[in-house]
Amino acid sequence: MSRFFAATRYLIIIPIIGLGFAAAAFFLFGGIGLIRFLVEAIGEALGLVHLDAHGEDVPFVIEVVEFVHTFLIGTVLYITSIGFYQLFISEIQFPGWLKIHNTEELETNLIGVTVVVLAVNFLGVVFTGENVDLVAQGAGIALPIGALGIFIGLRAWAARQSQLAEKENAVSSDISEKAE
Repeated sequence: MSRFFAATRYLIIIPIIGLGFAAAAFFLFGGIGLIRFLVEAIGEALGLVHLDAHGEDVPFVIEVVEFVHTFLIGTVLYITSIGFYQLFISEIQFPGWLKIHNTEELETNLIGVTVVVLAVNFLGVVFTGENVDLVAQGAGIALPIGALGIFIGLRAWAARQSQLAEKENAVSSDISEKAE
């Protein structure tokens, strides 16, 4: 029975491949879109091309921020994909910050990227200049970021407390062994 459960870990390959393809799609389509946008913007700035504005004229910065947002979502998907692979299948030689040894490290990486995605979303709202309640919008983004920060902080504190308790137990057992 244990061999069966050990073999079921390979079922994670399905979401790993799906997440990898989704990340690739965000990177590919986002990259192509960004290059196309930059070529059009440079062409229009040099007077080589005149683009017909469809609907609202969106500022350059907002367009670029939207592409950054696309790449950040792709990054979240990519980190999740490789994190699952490292947790369930095999370790991959990556830089230290991208090595995942447990679900807590994967969650921490994802939370970090998620905070950046939320901040980019807020910047997009700020740059649009729309008639939006920025305080409510900012609070709606700041509250989850604050909650995630508290979550990570409490988890790190609990891990440190656990490590200290283990060290104290090891020291007290060494002392009791020497006393005998």
